[in-house]
Amino acid sequence: MMLCSVVLLAGFNLIQFSRRYKLLRRQQQDQQTMQLLRETIREKTQFQEALIREKERLNFVLEGTNAATWEWNIQTGQLTYNETWASLIGYTLEEIQPIDQNTLARFAHPDDLEEANNRVSNCLRDQSLFYEATYRMKHKDGHWVWILDRGKVVSATETGAPLKMFGTHVDISPLKESNEELTRFASVASHDMKEPLRMISSFMRLLQKNYEQLLDAKARQYIHYAMDGAERMTALIQELLAYAHAGGMQHNKREWINCADLLNQIAVLNKAQLDDQGAVLKIGELPMVYANKTPLKLLFQNLISNALKYQLPEVQPILEITATEDNFYWQFSVSDNGIGIPPEHREEVFHLFKRLPTQHEYSGSGMGLATCKRIVEQHGGKIWIDDNGSTGTILTFTIRKTA
Repeated sequence: MMLCSVVLLAGFNLIQFSRRYKLLRRQQQDQQTMQLLRETIREKTQFQEALIREKERLNFVLEGTNAATWEWNIQTGQLTYNETWASLIGYTLEEIQPIDQNTLARFAHPDDLEEANNRVSNCLRDQSLFYEATYRMKHKDGHWVWILDRGKVVSATETGAPLKMFGTHVDISPLKESNEELTRFASVASHDMKEPLRMISSFMRLLQKNYEQLLDAKARQYIHYAMDGAERMTALIQELLAYAHAGGMQHNKREWINCADLLNQIAVLNKAQLDDQGAVLKIGELPMVYANKTPLKLLFQNLISNALKYQLPEVQPILEITATEDNFYWQFSVSDNGIGIPPEHREEVFHLFKRLPTQHEYSGSGMGLATCKRIVEQHGGKIWIDDNGSTGTILTFTIRKTA
């Protein structure tokens, strides 16, 4: 009997201990859960406060800069503009309601809209970081406003598809007008300056022709210097004019261009120089590109002229032009067997008026590659220089596809 009582008491105590242990464990788990919950709430609160502060800073920036902004939900098509956006073209937001995907088309110049839409499509398709385009928008009072439109994909769906874009509009009409005035000035100035230079060259030639026997060696040398200076100045004026015009060609109408046909035309124009130097020009299989024809022609012309100019004595110039493609770009390469460009100078040669010390014996202004760089960038590409073995250069550039 006594033994039974002891067993029962021990069992009861064991049950009580088990209950207290479970209760204690549950309390500990509850405390851990509460601690984790408090930490989660604190982190979430800190994150929300950081978002609020960031939003306030962004609002301060937008208000301080009076920036015109837009936001586009790519999946739903919903568009949001701020009041400043509407004020750029003389309206209030209320006046341009309803705001939808056709809002921009209502105000943008039809000649510019296709190019802008192509750039947006390329940005979304390539998953590029940024989108940029310039176009005209109709102001409420009837005049056209030049807009610089920049945007960026700021979020994506779970599958990686672009979800939202955020961007700004900037009125660049004053800058556009200033550039056009500078281009007109360059055209007028080049014409007015070339005429006296032509007269100087003509009279120096007449002096050389008719009085050469009466002049000593020093006088003949002076005449040579004067004629050479006039020719260099004429070439510089021509290149300055080409550079100025290259800056204004991004708004010209683009078209489909057969690059092989274009290169054949350039070869005909340069036939005398090619024949004189005994040069070999190899043109590979080249694509059709969607581009501005005049600047693209100037681009190839400059690259071929450079390759022919910077050649080693007693070496037959060999030039080869090829093209490859990837998903989004056409890549062109112009290779030669000339004097080459040292690696440490391969970026600076694209700067305006930059000529290498080793090129002092070659004529030129240092503007050709700067103009090429400007044209390539206006076609959404990049330009750079690679080695071509022991001698020569491979100049490579890309042009963005449109389809």
